[in-house]
Amino acid sequence: MLPSNRISRRQFATILATTGVSSLAGCSNDSETGGTPTPDDATPSGTPDEGDSSVPLAAIEQQSVPVAFSASSDGFDTVASTVSTAPIVGIGENSHGVREFKTAPYHLIRRLVSNHGYRLIAMEGTLGDFEAINEYVTGGDGRLEDAMSSLDFYFWQTAGLRELFEWLREFNAGRADDDQVVVYGYDAQFYHTNAEAIRSYFEAVDSEYLSEITDRLEPLTVPPSEKSDAEFITDDRVSFLEELRERLRTKKSTYVDRRSLSAWQLTMRHVWTLERGLRFFETSHQEGTAHAEALRDGAMARNVSWLRDWTGADRAVVLGNSNHTMRGYRGSGETNARMGQHLTDEFGADYYSLGQLFGTGSFGVPTNHARTEFKSFDLGEPIDGTLAATFVSASNSRLFLDFDDARNDANIDRWLEGISKIQFSVPSAAQRGSVPLPASPGDTYDGVLFVQNVTPAQFTSGE
Repeated sequence: MLPSNRISRRQFATILATTGVSSLAGCSNDSETGGTPTPDDATPSGTPDEGDSSVPLAAIEQQSVPVAFSASSDGFDTVASTVSTAPIVGIGENSHGVREFKTAPYHLIRRLVSNHGYRLIAMEGTLGDFEAINEYVTGGDGRLEDAMSSLDFYFWQTAGLRELFEWLREFNAGRADDDQVVVYGYDAQFYHTNAEAIRSYFEAVDSEYLSEITDRLEPLTVPPSEKSDAEFITDDRVSFLEELRERLRTKKSTYVDRRSLSAWQLTMRHVWTLERGLRFFETSHQEGTAHAEALRDGAMARNVSWLRDWTGADRAVVLGNSNHTMRGYRGSGETNARMGQHLTDEFGADYYSLGQLFGTGSFGVPTNHARTEFKSFDLGEPIDGTLAATFVSASNSRLFLDFDDARNDANIDRWLEGISKIQFSVPSAAQRGSVPLPASPGDTYDGVLFVQNVTPAQFTSGE
């Protein structure tokens, strides 16, 4: 056993954040549908050699927790109790196209909400994109099907998420407003969503002013995919956004009387996020994806922090692609920090990074630009040098491993230090199946939920 005074990885990350020193590494490129790694030349290897003493499979099985995907699962009770030691829990999926990665959060979030007091669900999606979902879960009259179909990201439109939203509505029924669970997006990418929210706000509080700014605001409500040019940030737009902020500040008292302080604060945040979205696309066109993603992940983290303050929900769940929720950097020399790294820098051990990992199986990918048609692809065998290459031989096909607990076994600690890759699926390279992301899971995650054989998610029409 290791000495009892050994500090945890999350405590260590806190120390690194305060000293400006870190060994976390990783590099990737994201697509517009979420964080996805850049494939390298590694190839699948199949299962590890059971005679290899460097792979402590027996110890891993002893330290891990079997997890059944059911409402009565003792395993998920243990997962919830473990991750809830941190008030902010990031749940990352290593594939947007896996059915089990949509249902596992449902079982875990139910427990975090019911038993551990979590009241904010922050999801990968532009601030404002989940407005209709939030209205539904807090008792609104709208149809859930309509709310889900309005989401920018196709990968949330599954039966597992629908089940979660239905349960949240049931949980909230009859509860005081300050005890209800709320759902908001934290992304800062699709700025037209923010512009639409700003327009709706001024329609309600100052229609006369809205008529004065329509010519400048309306172009911002056009989705970036429908733009005929690549011009996003201009001097006029920067001036216009400052004008919006000044108008909101000078008319604050009047606007708050007509709506609420909360609505005013949210609109101010929409202006902030709108500018970040414009800069994301401008940077992507001028400097490339890597620089744009650095801006995006930083804005994501700041929006998560802002949402906690704005909602008053100290305990929050953050859902998204693992390449956003996990710690570390996409670039060399501690550049292009992921959202999870930013959150660790700000909150230290109060942030728990949970990864959802797959072994083998298949995943779903959109096949047309509108993301209304989908196809399944085979993931192949687990990639050598990943956790999956070992976990796939475990007797439990679905398991949870908390790294702090597991590292109490010296053999696991040494083995985990030697793992240097994390496998993902990438829609743009779907034919390749599993692809490796160079990163140490022992540094980027606090724990993992592993599914040995996964199945493709079924989008829009339900699973």
